[in-house]
Amino acid sequence: MTDDKHVDESWKKQAQAEKEKLDAASKPSGPPPAQKESEAPPSGPADFPALVASLASGALLALGVLPDAEGKTPPPDFERARFAIDLLDMLAEKTKGNLTPEEERHLTGALHELHLAYVEATRRGPKP
Repeated sequence: MTDDKHVDESWKKQAQAEKEKLDAASKPSGPPPAQKESEAPPSGPADFPALVASLASGALLALGVLPDAEGKTPPPDFERARFAIDLLDMLAEKTKGNLTPEEERHLTGALHELHLAYVEATRRGPKP
């Protein structure tokens, strides 16, 4: 077994397009604001894309990519981010063959974006 690895970089344009599409889709709603106990939960459908978006937002917040409720960018928490990404990976495995094509694209796109963001964040390292 050799350690030589061929890196196929043709996916970068597609990944950037998917990232921009996911960014555009997540900007209007963004992460839910912090709630007071007396407030009602956010309205909207409790559906598969909402679940994926919730887990993905948590991972991006943990990576320091999204600002928190106060608008501050927290230092990265790679362990928490990896856990959220692993949850989505497990969800993809457990739901294989049971998703609509749109749900499959949404989950696959989110995972692709998160894997790239995780690699980029770990390359940058923790913020001082």
